[in-house]
Amino acid sequence: MDQGKTRSFGLGCDMPPAPRPLAIASDHLNPSSTVCERLRALVALTKPRLAFFSVCSGVSGLLVARPEANLILPAPLGIALAAGGALSFNQWWEREPDALMRRTADRPLPAGRVSAGTALGFSLALSLAGCGLLAATTTPLAAAIAALIIVLYGLVYTPMKRRTRWATEVGAISGALPPLLGAAAAGAPQHPAAWALAAALLFWQMPHFFAVGWMYREDYRRAGFRLLPVIDADGRATAWWSAGHAGLMGAAVLIPWSLGAVGPIYGTIGILSAGALLHAACAMLRQQNDGRVQPARRLFLVTIATLPLMMIALVAETLF
Repeated sequence: MDQGKTRSFGLGCDMPPAPRPLAIASDHLNPSSTVCERLRALVALTKPRLAFFSVCSGVSGLLVARPEANLILPAPLGIALAAGGALSFNQWWEREPDALMRRTADRPLPAGRVSAGTALGFSLALSLAGCGLLAATTTPLAAAIAALIIVLYGLVYTPMKRRTRWATEVGAISGALPPLLGAAAAGAPQHPAAWALAAALLFWQMPHFFAVGWMYREDYRRAGFRLLPVIDADGRATAWWSAGHAGLMGAAVLIPWSLGAVGPIYGTIGILSAGALLHAACAMLRQQNDGRVQPARRLFLVTIATLPLMMIALVAETLF
């Protein structure tokens, strides 16, 4: 789950600072950085907002699998550490492309607030700590799923972004696994509600990624990424694929609801969320007057609004 971290919307908005030289992004630490700045830079490497969503989806899987589980503290911490490790590794790997993109040029590595070596060591330490904590305090399967997420996100999805438009689908798989990680941490990896949430997450991510990719397609093109919005000439394919995945998300909610794997609260919220995504994607397909940037922005905002509602509905239905 990587492309949804935006600071301003639309290519016509105020731009972040111009990219810094690649030598800074690759190797060197800015000597003027203070200790506090370097600590903040390390935290920023973990992409806290994105990591927070991973923790929330993981905790959702844990709670629906075993509401009485006495694992609330170690499991979220382990998930947070593993997520931070994967996201830090992503920033380490993409430090040179990040220096070429306006929206990412001020990230810690391109800005020289942390060295490449420190970032790599930090990401490895977080990854090992997260997997180790999960193995020691929950289950080996939870640790294995965390390791799989790190490998898929850091070693498969990240390099694929500059090679094929199908990288987004691989990234979506890693982003859909946290609910299963949480269920495994609770000792119930087979719980149908956790699988239902993972399936919905898998398809929810695609409109989210595609909307951000379309808004920042020039940045991605400058950095050499070959994502669908980059190779899509007019945005129609991006809108169609977004609409298709919104429909699949609806099926991923409706099928487990019909089978009794989830209840009516989650089912209703999930179907409404999928409908909202489908409506926003269709609006992006119809509206062409501003290069589809405004409808892509609205699609992005709808994705941000619907995911928390779905997780809250699922957990509330389980606990109450």
